[in-house]
Amino acid sequence: MPTELENALDSIIDVYHNYSLETGNHHAIYKNDLKRMLATECPQYTKNKDADTWFKELDVNNDGAVNFQEFLVFVIKVGLAAHEDIHKE
Repeated sequence: MPTELENALDSIIDVYHNYSLETGNHHAIYKNDLKRMLATECPQYTKNKDADTWFKELDVNNDGAVNFQEFLVFVIKVGLAAHEDIHKE
């Protein structure tokens, strides 16, 4: 039986693939996919930066797509914001 952390990791991978597969590439989220993902998956943590800004920040190798490693940078940043919010309450 998977642990809570293993389930969380599987969920992160599933979210990535939900958006990367929209254009048929398991290894890339393109700008329009990222816009949909931001609006759908975590709007409360992304309202201070628009999708274009996120895309420029995440696409560190400038190949026009966000790969899974670059996506994990986003997950960390949003995770830190969520952690801060939890402790404000």
